[in-house]
Amino acid sequence: MHRTLKFPDPWSQIIVMLNGRADAHIAGALRQLPRERAALVAGAFNRAPLVDVVERPTSTTATIYWRDATCGCYGHQTWRTSRARAAGVCAMSGKRIAPGDFVYRPSSRSSVCNGHSMILASVLESEVPA
Repeated sequence: MHRTLKFPDPWSQIIVMLNGRADAHIAGALRQLPRERAALVAGAFNRAPLVDVVERPTSTTATIYWRDATCGCYGHQTWRTSRARAAGVCAMSGKRIAPGDFVYRPSSRSSVCNGHSMILASVLESEVPA
């Protein structure tokens, strides 16, 4: 018999993950699983989003295709350059972002799930020429 993560119901599990508070719940549940299965489950929750550059309409914008199990899929999302106001992690490379670094962010930050995500400008610009 396989052990599974102990969440009250699937909807609660989804809400906890979307709110970014799954780590504590997952850590407790992983202690109860065999080591190999625990590694597979932990890896599923730690996967980075899949991010592709569709096109570069201007030198300061990029059209991004974003796929993420917790945020959904954005097929043609416009991202613009700005300076990072806070530290973060690049969604494409996983590199650290320091305040003041040039980054790309979604244009409609307040209305999308990935609105606070950033991509280092140097990483994006090395992927696709302007």
